[in-house]
Amino acid sequence: MEEYEALLDKMKIFEKTYDVMRIVDPLKKKVLEVRGNKVTASDTICHVFWEKDQLCDNCISMRAFNEYDTFFKMEYKNGNVFMVTAVPVKVKGQPVVVELLKNTSKSMLLGEKDSDGDVRILTMIDFVGQVAVRDPLTQLYNRRYIDERLPVEILNASLQNNPLSVIFADIDFFKKINDTYGHSAGDSVLRELSKALEGFMGKGRDWVARFGGEEFFICLPGSDLDAAREAAEKIRSGIEKMEFTAEDQRIRLTCSFGVHAICNGNECTTADSVIRMVDKHLYRAKNLGRNRIE
Repeated sequence: MEEYEALLDKMKIFEKTYDVMRIVDPLKKKVLEVRGNKVTASDTICHVFWEKDQLCDNCISMRAFNEYDTFFKMEYKNGNVFMVTAVPVKVKGQPVVVELLKNTSKSMLLGEKDSDGDVRILTMIDFVGQVAVRDPLTQLYNRRYIDERLPVEILNASLQNNPLSVIFADIDFFKKINDTYGHSAGDSVLRELSKALEGFMGKGRDWVARFGGEEFFICLPGSDLDAAREAAEKIRSGIEKMEFTAEDQRIRLTCSFGVHAICNGNECTTADSVIRMVDKHLYRAKNLGRNRIE
């Protein structure tokens, strides 16, 4: 990996400032090991450093990669607080991210006499990280999370030759709910529906996000088209039977669904194209009468 030598020379200026420096491929979630003046490929997953067994919700390296800008966040490990800086760079046209980690525990007086204070600081850090990727009304993941997580899911499906399916759900005639019962009632319906959608998610890697307005995006890693259709029908029929409450009002509603699958993970596609396809299926469902799956 001789192409990284120039990058390593530039990184040397940070050696005395940061405790850990690493080069990350945010799509593959792999760390390129820096040893002396050499960079070698590794099988190390980037979130292993944080002793996590799953991807970080608030992945600033993916954000730096997508927006080609520098981002910062606080993270913690074994009671130590780190400031993480993610800097996007290109090596022979190939984008990677340099992560600079600084242990700020001493400057924050963490680990001193007040252990309860330590817990409060760590809880605050976790909260701030979640705020960046959570919708404030529904507490589901937000559009930013979709933009950062979906490309990784697509790549993983392709590399592992696994299926991947996505679902778009849209509340039918939601404007009528707002016009009839008021926007406060509409917000209450969105919150209740969001909790219901989370309840329909499997215990594995499935996740749901609010795409915007009354539209919701569901990602089902490992599910083929038949399994995704079955999941969408379970959600559709379940919502149809529900009764939502808002300011003593009883509200019934239905949803329309678009379903799209990347068959066997062998389609090397983009997140934008996947969203366009599932959106196309959703609008077909609405044009054909709503409360249905296409």
